[in-house]
Amino acid sequence: MDWLPRVARFFLLAAFSLPLQGAPASRTFISHEKGVFALDWSPDGKLLATASLDGSISLWKTEGLLVRRIQVHPKPALGIAFSPDGELLATASADGTVAVLAPSGQIRLRITGHRTNVLTVAWSPDGKLIASGSEDMTVRVHTRTGSLVTTLTGQMQPVTAVEFSRDGNLLAIAERGTHLLIRETRLWGMKTLVRAHRDVVWDTAVSRDSRFIATGSKDQSLRVWKSSGEPHVSFENLPSEVWTVTFSPDGTHLACGLRSGTTLVYNLASASLVHTLAGHRDGVLGIAWSPDGKYLATASRDATVRIWEGL
Repeated sequence: MDWLPRVARFFLLAAFSLPLQGAPASRTFISHEKGVFALDWSPDGKLLATASLDGSISLWKTEGLLVRRIQVHPKPALGIAFSPDGELLATASADGTVAVLAPSGQIRLRITGHRTNVLTVAWSPDGKLIASGSEDMTVRVHTRTGSLVTTLTGQMQPVTAVEFSRDGNLLAIAERGTHLLIRETRLWGMKTLVRAHRDVVWDTAVSRDSRFIATGSKDQSLRVWKSSGEPHVSFENLPSEVWTVTFSPDGTHLACGLRSGTTLVYNLASASLVHTLAGHRDGVLGIAWSPDGKYLATASRDATVRIWEGL
């Protein structure tokens, strides 16, 4: 697609890709010049924010209209998250910073302190805290105004993902070792250290009811844990590394993006694969369900975003 005019790269390629017999349909965006590393929905589900290896973020309406493109970082943008009230975005970058900005594009704050690439960022459910994880093997927690609350160290390799539980009591941390770390947020102590996989844990997600935590790994497995750290269900011998994971809002399904470019959707009650979503030409780096559960968005190293429906 190098022949496409530059301006065309920021518009909807196809209104829908319609498969046969009621299978999931997808809308495809060519959203950035380089791979799309992360995405997140606004709390009202009206906007989808994407973060790219070109250092920019883009805001999209669900139907494919580009609302705004903002050059936020001089180096790759590796993580993105809306605040729970939808008034702010936080981005993580290879420049070692976290940027806090309004959806209008106004940069409100740049948080420094990490010594190298910041790979992941998450808001607490009350919107008061921002957690960021870095290859410097720390998680730093700041207030939304930038004051440092705590720096979490120990028992960690480079941090690949962080996510708060919806009740605000836990912080799940994935690392480039084999562990899932579950921290309690009252005093930030270690609640549970789980030997989750045989290889790198690339991502983690917490169910909306805060009861379960999912992990995806380089060892080609997808596993679900109780918030206590006890195993719940696992899916083994997947076709490729699991790069990203997300629960559906109602907690009935779990989706994961693979290095191969395929997305898998599982029903948790039956522990069965219900959808295999193909279309990306490179690995799926980001995945997120819309707040109403109607859409599943996937972001890829192929520089596109797909929005799936009919799941």
